[in-house]
Amino acid sequence: MNDETGYIPKSLDAQERFLWWEMDQAILAILMVGIGVIVNAMMSGILLGIVAAWQYGRFKAGKHPRFAVHAMYWWLPSEFFVKTRAMPASCQRSFLG
Repeated sequence: MNDETGYIPKSLDAQERFLWWEMDQAILAILMVGIGVIVNAMMSGILLGIVAAWQYGRFKAGKHPRFAVHAMYWWLPSEFFVKTRAMPASCQRSFLG
């Protein structure tokens, strides 16, 4: 009989992580570092990326795990972000029926 033991995660719906950040925070930090490299200020970009990712993490603490997706749906034009048949455009505020 083969007795397999292994790691069982606490939450199956946990977000993916890059180092110690969740993916949306890591993307924000990498974006800021990239902008810093483009404008020839890499150290400032690294510092700004770390601070921006840390502040974003504090901002979204206690909110839904997909908070960024919900915010993008609400604030960006629907043609830019979401194309679904079941969900109305984010600019439509009143509905019939």
